[in-house]
Amino acid sequence: MYTIAMLVLIGLIGSIVVETLVAHVPAIGKIPVIGTERNLFILTSVLLVWLGDVNILGTFGLGSTQEWVNIVGSGLAVAGFVTVTNAAINYLNK
Repeated sequence: MYTIAMLVLIGLIGSIVVETLVAHVPAIGKIPVIGTERNLFILTSVLLVWLGDVNILGTFGLGSTQEWVNIVGSGLAVAGFVTVTNAAINYLNK
């Protein structure tokens, strides 16, 4: 339960950060690597996992011995979880 709560919390904070950056810093879309909101959300998720020192993959036994793999993988898990949740909510609203 703790892991799901962390996924939701990090995803919510990441969404708020991305919306704020896109609204107040229009030049951020001109950076070639970031470019889209989706890429910015993935980057924000990875950074939030790193700053929070959260290991989501380790909870499921999928962790690695290398720390950066856990950080990037956990950030991608957050981004993927939010994407699946948004798709399910949009489907149910139809």
